[in-house]
Amino acid sequence: MDCRKVRELADSFLSEQLLVETNHDLLRHLETCPDCRADLAGRRALRDGLRAAFLHAEELRPRTEFAAELRTALRASQPGITRRSVLQSWWTLAAGVVLAAGGGVFVRRSSSRSRLATLAREAAGDHRNCAVKFALAERPISLEDAGRRYGAPYGALATFQLPAVDGTIEFLERHACVYQGRRFGHVVFRYRGALTSLLVADSAPPIAAELEPNDAGPVVASLPAGRFVGFVVADLDRQDVLYLAQTLAQPLSQHLA
Repeated sequence: MDCRKVRELADSFLSEQLLVETNHDLLRHLETCPDCRADLAGRRALRDGLRAAFLHAEELRPRTEFAAELRTALRASQPGITRRSVLQSWWTLAAGVVLAAGGGVFVRRSSSRSRLATLAREAAGDHRNCAVKFALAERPISLEDAGRRYGAPYGALATFQLPAVDGTIEFLERHACVYQGRRFGHVVFRYRGALTSLLVADSAPPIAAELEPNDAGPVVASLPAGRFVGFVVADLDRQDVLYLAQTLAQPLSQHLA
């Protein structure tokens, strides 16, 4: 199954309308395609947000008379219909109207990807200027101090222990630092002989660990860190950096939670 087919079936997949075999084909594609995973996550977030809006906004709820009339009409053809199922149908219909307008998911995805790419470049710059060159304009402070001043995720990162990985990790330093106005929680260690940075910033996370485009300089992989975004940065093989990001994602998310 290719990306185009996955995009065509995405809404049916989220609505659990696909055959089991088609579901399996789509899931196999998602395992190897970060773009389609992100697109699907955007669609799910839009559906969830729209449903929540109807749940919490009184002015958007269907009139009591409308729900009663609809329930009466449906009961004639579908015995056992409930008020809850009527309201679910209303919310599904409303979601369909919004989705039919088109374009929103892709705009959201494009904006999210642009934001993440910008953060990745800043993370690479912080790695070069802090971990490698020690040439930051603002002196780093301890994570404990940053936690007291700025809250999460800095204080929590102070006690995060790097998990066991395939290869030796030598812990070097941890602190909070600022690069081009962006504050990072920064853990510096050596992996496979290379100086490596784990950086965490207070911004929305990606869905899963993935490599970031980078034409020059160190390799950067983004990863979810609870409700924050994390980056692994190193002058290593791309697959080594991705492996580190994938290995760190779950324990880091659990710790920062």
